[in-house]
Amino acid sequence: MQKILFFGVIILCVIFTGSFSMAFGEMMPTVGVANGDVFRYGYTGYFNSNDPNAVPPASFSSINQTDYFMINVTGVSGDSVNFETMLQGLNGSSSLGVCSMNVGTGMASISGYGGPSDARNFYFMARNMGMMERMFPSSVVSPTINDTFSMPYIGGSRLTNHLVTSTTANGMLVNSDFYFDQATGMMVQWRQETIQTSGTFQTNSTQMMKITSSNVWVIPEFPTSNMVSAFIAAGSISVLVVLGIAEIKRTRAQQMKPNT
Repeated sequence: MQKILFFGVIILCVIFTGSFSMAFGEMMPTVGVANGDVFRYGYTGYFNSNDPNAVPPASFSSINQTDYFMINVTGVSGDSVNFETMLQGLNGSSSLGVCSMNVGTGMASISGYGGPSDARNFYFMARNMGMMERMFPSSVVSPTINDTFSMPYIGGSRLTNHLVTSTTANGMLVNSDFYFDQATGMMVQWRQETIQTSGTFQTNSTQMMKITSSNVWVIPEFPTSNMVSAFIAAGSISVLVVLGIAEIKRTRAQQMKPNT
């Protein structure tokens, strides 16, 4: 019986060690998107001013003629994501880009049109990061997530990370808000407001990109974390059953022994 218990303990240790490794591996910062994932965004610009001489930025004319902006993931290797971008105009024109980004370091490479200059370095972040954690865990200068909350989508809600940045230069205040799906690390919304003040006049220019569709926006029916727990439970039950059967057989064998 002692040998059986000994082997049972070993089996349980192996199960728990393997399960812990799986769970810990999932907690490690990694890419949350895959080859073939496609994300579409609406892209608009808003302008407001009490200055009668103020005019909207020239870029807003083309921005507001956007049909959609698309990010298409073409490959994943380690912490690196390769992707293509496309800005599709309402007039049928398109602007293309070939890009890559490392979600560990936050370094991005853009060739061609990669989207708004102030957003293109923030399309991805490490998956499963939360409030006060670094977006790019391998970078010591990485921005940290300000807060995490639940955002509603068709089919259910998803945890969403929020990053806020604010800079001031030459009397111009620039406020930016980035929102990321926590499970995939994908940017779902970007809003940048530029405020220019001159005396009593104030001019606000705002750009916004917001996700409109994706082929991966489905919450898994059985999350992997639940599968790990189920694996632990099933393994533990199996060992206990084996030990129970062995104990029953031992007891019966002793009962069947002739008395001497």
